[in-house]
Amino acid sequence: MSGLRARLLVSGDLHLGRYPSRVPPGDPALEIQAVVRALVDQAIERHVDAVILTGDVADQSNKYFEAFGVLERALHRLVEAGIPVVAVAGNHDHDVLGSVADAVGEGVTVLGRGETWASMPLEKNGREVLRLWGWSFAGPSVHTSPLDTFPGVSGDVPTVGLLHADLDVAGSRYAPVTADRLWETGASAWLLGHIHAPDLRTRDGRLILYPGSPQPLDPGEPGPHGAWLVDVAGDGTATAEAVPLATVRYDALSIDLGGAADATEIRERVAVGIREHADALRDENPALRRAVVRLTLRGRTPAYRSVEAVASELLDTVETAASGLAVSVDRVEERARPALDLDGLAEGSGPVATLAALAGRLEAGTPSEGDLALIRRSVEALQQARRARVFTPLGRSDRFPEDLREEAVLRLRRQTFRLLEEALAQTPTASAGASD
Repeated sequence: MSGLRARLLVSGDLHLGRYPSRVPPGDPALEIQAVVRALVDQAIERHVDAVILTGDVADQSNKYFEAFGVLERALHRLVEAGIPVVAVAGNHDHDVLGSVADAVGEGVTVLGRGETWASMPLEKNGREVLRLWGWSFAGPSVHTSPLDTFPGVSGDVPTVGLLHADLDVAGSRYAPVTADRLWETGASAWLLGHIHAPDLRTRDGRLILYPGSPQPLDPGEPGPHGAWLVDVAGDGTATAEAVPLATVRYDALSIDLGGAADATEIRERVAVGIREHADALRDENPALRRAVVRLTLRGRTPAYRSVEAVASELLDTVETAASGLAVSVDRVEERARPALDLDGLAEGSGPVATLAALAGRLEAGTPSEGDLALIRRSVEALQQARRARVFTPLGRSDRFPEDLREEAVLRLRRQTFRLLEEALAQTPTASAGASD
């Protein structure tokens, strides 16, 4: 063992050429190029021993125009700073990454071209401190595990593997591998690409890391994004630390409306919740410029009738927090409920009792056979509506996804509460059913 630590800055799935969704178009601060520049700045400021790219740095739809410009400039900056760049190609950039690396020349290496494992030493102060192994895509898909041909770990220095692959997804078209087999290799770390969500797994001082995309592209990629700093000690022990870089963030945010007396108080609760969320995000990552939230409004409120109207107002509105971070609302899910004693109202007979009993079963998740029939009809109506949309992707209109059932239940629940409040408003003893 060399006894020297190796420090790596790891990123992947940049998808140059794409722009985040649900944000204002054409903002240079939100482009992936801005995040790439920040990544290079971090590598230089932190004096890392190498930058690792785990594939899909270019997006398939715009590879040549975007990758050659942005990536080439970034690679030149790193090489000029004396920082080597080691990469593997993924399913999206298998035919462009090598060309960009070759254009830059010495200091940039794409390991494992042609789907053949290759290795290289990483040196520090003239001594080999790490052995890097990598395997790259040669086409858009690979149905077999690259580990089937992995030569194995050997030598006196720690080993780090680079791979663009689908982890624990049997039958994947994107180089399926299992965590068990990665651990069995004995490598200090496996640095993976393909999945856009960061994922760190550790065992006995070793790690498997998906750095995730440094900039999220849509609400399906929530939470913090950036690069990762991976340290590998001379004894092979590896650790990882997230380095926030993203200028955009998507999140789900739940706001409690419990006890809100009227629409004004509902609006105030939402505004305060969004601003507090924004300030917390900015404290975590000062680079953030835009946040997009999907709100869930919950809690028992006597102002339930106002919730739907306020929810409609919130869509596409923008709140600016004290930190300066702008937050937009992409979607609002209403899970609030009236401040009513459903059990008490369900006693007896008549429309109020029937509606209260139905609302109670939906709340508890214990629908009757009759309720299930209502839900099925609602699902069918939603499915027909989806099929009618001209933008429904081919091959998806015949699906019966679970999210449709959840949406149907939520809609039925909301409608039941509205009808219940209307029925109570027409009942002389309506106030008897109120609950704190």
